[in-house]
Amino acid sequence: MHHSPTDADQVRLDCQEFAVDKTASHHQLRIHRGDDPAPESSINASTNSQRFWQAFSAATGWRVDSSHPTNPQPNPADPEKRQPLKVLPAVAMNVMADHPLDAMPPVEKASAAELAEIAHDMAGEIETLQSHVRKRELELAAMAVAPYSTSDVDETCQSIEDTLRDATLALRFDAAAIYVLDDDTQFLNTRVVFGLPDDRLTAEPRPLRGSRGDLEAMVQEVVLIEDLHNDSGATWCAPEQAGSAICAAIYKGDLPIGTLWLYSNSRRPLDRSHAAIARMAAKQVALNLTAAVQSRAQLSSKQATEAVADIAAWQYSSLPANNDVADGWYVDAMIESPDRWSTGWHAWDVLPDGTVMVAIAEAVDTHANGAMAAATARAALTAHSGYRHSPRQMLQRISDTLWQSNTADQLVSLMYIRLDPESGEGEVAVSGQIEGMIAGSYGYRPLVASGCRPLASAIDIDCFESTFKLSVGEKLLAYTAGLRKDGIGQDLVGCCLRHSDGDAKDPLAMLRREIADFPVRNERGVLLLARRS
Repeated sequence: MHHSPTDADQVRLDCQEFAVDKTASHHQLRIHRGDDPAPESSINASTNSQRFWQAFSAATGWRVDSSHPTNPQPNPADPEKRQPLKVLPAVAMNVMADHPLDAMPPVEKASAAELAEIAHDMAGEIETLQSHVRKRELELAAMAVAPYSTSDVDETCQSIEDTLRDATLALRFDAAAIYVLDDDTQFLNTRVVFGLPDDRLTAEPRPLRGSRGDLEAMVQEVVLIEDLHNDSGATWCAPEQAGSAICAAIYKGDLPIGTLWLYSNSRRPLDRSHAAIARMAAKQVALNLTAAVQSRAQLSSKQATEAVADIAAWQYSSLPANNDVADGWYVDAMIESPDRWSTGWHAWDVLPDGTVMVAIAEAVDTHANGAMAAATARAALTAHSGYRHSPRQMLQRISDTLWQSNTADQLVSLMYIRLDPESGEGEVAVSGQIEGMIAGSYGYRPLVASGCRPLASAIDIDCFESTFKLSVGEKLLAYTAGLRKDGIGQDLVGCCLRHSDGDAKDPLAMLRREIADFPVRNERGVLLLARRS
């Protein structure tokens, strides 16, 4: 007669192997037990969210319906709309209980459902915060490669997690994590995890000193640890409890910036093939971080290029377009710059009293700061042109604006001309390195002397003043120091103006052709004012 085994005699069929001895009686059963299971590992430990719902069921006697996820996922169509949670008894009700209350959960269903809804919302907020933590940790990992943030954190994070997942599957391991050194190379911070709870990202940094596994990996590239539970297992200072582990160094060039740990829940032998997989995974992680940095640098460069193009377009659109400034008077100008932007400008207009104003300016600073200083001077010219003034007064007001509007040096060379279109008589004032001449059919003569200090060099301006008269057919030309620096002398400019046709629509055409063979190494600004016959 056979007897049923008691509960104490039951064995776990999922961790035992059974074999029947054919030489023995059919009533005898030999049980073969496998190797002692490894101690419980923290790799597969439940998350805080899972532990909460277990505690919720134990305390309230209710559980959330398994068809409804306890870790909420947002609805793309309507994030605010979701199905209400359904709660069910945590255990089957005993209808044969002596007292009905003995089989009822300790908390009413409505109260449990309300508590579950609140916990569900909090779990969603925690999930969002953990997502932000993962992105931030990845940005910090990328900053270990170069001082830039990643351009697309989500894409880079996914690629690194894919690398960890592929390495874990190839090794038949259970989890992986990336630890990056801080700026002082004293602590290792957890930056990316796979197969581990997300709360590992908020753990305290590990000191590098005494971390044998990390230190040896940084020296010999890869360390294989077959058994973390033997007598020497604790000396490796593995960040997680596991049976076996591999630690590979992550390099930026020849400099280690962190380590990649791969964990196996059970003990297993490791060989060179495992080391090769870990080495390739560490190199791929470094490539992913470097690619993210390069992408960010390329994006920054593209944005800077677009900004420069916008500045250049704005400068071009702000230049005057109408060449016939008054009856019988023609004005034209050009700017050639080796850069995409310019640090000079030209302007002309008819003032309220009927006189004609023309001006040409150029900042001393040839960089972007000079372009902004020139724009400030241009705005000051426009602001001070609405009331009576002399050329010297205009230069003084523009210099005051440059002096007072910035603590840095905003030095600008400027020539300002005002003339009567009826008589051709005019006044000119110049500060800085801008030269001028008047040319006609009989030759050319200098207009002003150069060598004065630019505007905003001091509170009181240093300028040269003069008067002149343009006869019919004569042309006034003002030009910046870029022509002289590029080897274009006054003789060449004067001869071009002398032999140009005074009635031509574009008197600068001959000058442009003559100086086209001179490489543009410095910015060239030219302003021409012609009195037609």
